[in-house]
Amino acid sequence: MQMLIIILGLVAVVWAAAFVLRGSLLTGCLVFLAVNACLGYYFFHLRVGPVELTCDRLVLVMLVAMYAIAWRMGRLDARPMVRLDYGVWIFFAWLAVRTFTSDFRDLPPDAPSPIWHLMVGYGSPLLLYAIARQLPLDDRAIGLVQKSFIAFGMYLALTGLAEVSGQWWAVFPRHISDPDVGLHFGRARGPMVQAVVYGFALSICLIVAWVYRLQASPKLRIGLLLGSAPFCAGIYFCYTRCVWMGTALAMGLLLWLTTSRQVRTVCLAGLMIVGLLVVGTRWQQLQSFSGGRSADASRDSASMRVSFAYVSWQMFRDRPLTGCGFGQYIHHKDLYLSDRSTSLALEHIRDEVHHNLFLSILVETGLIGFVLYVAMLTAMAVAAWRLWSATQAPTWVRRHGLMMLAVVAAYIPNAIFQPMGHMNIAHMLFFFLAGLTSGLQHHVPLGEAGRRLASPLSVRAAWAAQA
Repeated sequence: MQMLIIILGLVAVVWAAAFVLRGSLLTGCLVFLAVNACLGYYFFHLRVGPVELTCDRLVLVMLVAMYAIAWRMGRLDARPMVRLDYGVWIFFAWLAVRTFTSDFRDLPPDAPSPIWHLMVGYGSPLLLYAIARQLPLDDRAIGLVQKSFIAFGMYLALTGLAEVSGQWWAVFPRHISDPDVGLHFGRARGPMVQAVVYGFALSICLIVAWVYRLQASPKLRIGLLLGSAPFCAGIYFCYTRCVWMGTALAMGLLLWLTTSRQVRTVCLAGLMIVGLLVVGTRWQQLQSFSGGRSADASRDSASMRVSFAYVSWQMFRDRPLTGCGFGQYIHHKDLYLSDRSTSLALEHIRDEVHHNLFLSILVETGLIGFVLYVAMLTAMAVAAWRLWSATQAPTWVRRHGLMMLAVVAAYIPNAIFQPMGHMNIAHMLFFFLAGLTSGLQHHVPLGEAGRRLASPLSVRAAWAAQA
């Protein structure tokens, strides 16, 4: 048996070396995203000295090696920096400054390392961003990305449906079926074993499928429309309200931008009526929505967000400009939990990371970091709008811009209600697409940036006219 393992290991090393030397860097990025999402720590881990080896970390090393070889052989596109790049790197630089200028060594034994948080939550996603923005991009490359995301989304959707229906034989990897692994067992949580990350990733895949459908042939368009049903079901069964809100906001934006005035008025009015009916008749159920938890636990989760906001405000007042230091909230907040001037149950958040990324950035990096974070997200939206609104740009470029606009819209509600900075998989997907958006900026003709698309043409009509 040991000899078989050694032989398989040698074969894997040979194939990996061949892929690093000859493989496509874009394919390497997509393989890494899939391995990072599906075959992480819970799938396989092996401690070698102080280092924990996992499949995704090994593939990341391979990806960096592929990038170095591609750079050395001149296979990359050395594009000039754009506003989005400045926004991303200045924000990360400020996070690094506030990490190393705070007391990042003297921490409680069980406290997460701020340096580890910086590298996992932002450093490695920005490494992928840097690689993505230098990839040679054309219609085939963007098409490969979109098809890969659609296939990945179908896998996530079917896996989530198998989870909630108890069909564990159809679930892979096997750790998904272990109730002691990860969070939110009982919901659709996928290989990430966390419902929030699963729902956000699936919402991105749904956005990609919807945008790809708009330029597909009639038969493929019908197939993608029908295939969206399991996507929507998977998003529903993750039982995460911020994921629902992000998906609804993104799909509403797509409807607004890709349909005529008459169609979008009818669709959006219908969605608003349905939403009002659901809120009006099911408000108590929504407030106490369990998704595998007790109703009391769900209400406690909602009330904890008020406590997070209160403590964040008190901490911000003490250090408004530069914050308490990146990664320092988890133990600095304890000084504020004994406040008896409020009736809030502040002790309930003692062992919790911050559940609002915007407030977390504000508290840990101050007003400077908060402004830089908002500026980065704004730069992403503006860069995506530049691609979408450039009517003289190629169709596939505009299609990516439309998709990225919706992805930013889906990201914001999740960042408001969840600790997205601690969710490496979510940020990997998000910043990879942002890197592609940066790399496509040179396709915007001079004088086209920011121009509004002529209404009421739908995107299909505009593309047909362009063709």
